[in-house]
Amino acid sequence: MMNKRIIVYIPFNNLDVRANLPPSVRNASPLKQDLHLSKEWIDNRISIFMNYTLKSLKNQTNQNFIAYVLYNKSSKFFIEQALLNYPPLPSNIHFIPGDNYETQVKKNIRGYKHFYELHLYSDDMYHKTFIEQLHNHKHKDGTKVLICQNGYIYNSIDHILAKYFNFSSSFNCFIYTVEAYLQGVRYDFFKLGRWMGAIKLPHEIITYPSYINHCHDANAAFSFNTEKQRNKIKDVWVNNKGHRALFGEIITDEAEKNKILEEFMGN
Repeated sequence: MMNKRIIVYIPFNNLDVRANLPPSVRNASPLKQDLHLSKEWIDNRISIFMNYTLKSLKNQTNQNFIAYVLYNKSSKFFIEQALLNYPPLPSNIHFIPGDNYETQVKKNIRGYKHFYELHLYSDDMYHKTFIEQLHNHKHKDGTKVLICQNGYIYNSIDHILAKYFNFSSSFNCFIYTVEAYLQGVRYDFFKLGRWMGAIKLPHEIITYPSYINHCHDANAAFSFNTEKQRNKIKDVWVNNKGHRALFGEIITDEAEKNKILEEFMGN
């Protein structure tokens, strides 16, 4: 039996992100609830996926993973038409209807001992060594989730990169035994209180700065300017006790900034 299967779960427009926003934010926005099903939104967000998230996946030093990008099945035509504007995806990266995810996972984890379900939004990025780190990681008995606390926040509109900390970020990895998953065991992060609740599970912390939380003009649930208002503390990757999230030092040196971005997206 092989030890570990890593599958990257990437919601595209299968989830109603706006429904989970606070009413004050959701009701104040002029955006329509079904915007994520429109051709304009899909074309724009696939462009963002191709220019950021896909580059990060293709840049991984270990390609032994499968990535599923989940879309609402009612938008299948627009998804397929948008993808025709780009080169074919690598053989380990697939756009699929959201309700087909479970079937694909079950098919691809058989024969393995553990299933690592890595979470990534369709505009964000992981460090190029992260899949390799997961393959090399030996989790403790009973661990159910690996939580990435340290990373970066990037405003691609103004090309601003800063250190960032989140005590229970969306960049996490659920760990299942394949046997348990096939028997129906699931960790429901909505019942846990969404991503902030994942840390309630038996967990291990990944301290290496492993992610980029990407802010751009099409964000629905994450705002660079909002995050920037959080308390700034020198070296947020260390001095963060008692905080849920922290916006840290802005990387001002252009060479350093570009070097960091290259470690996530390649050239």
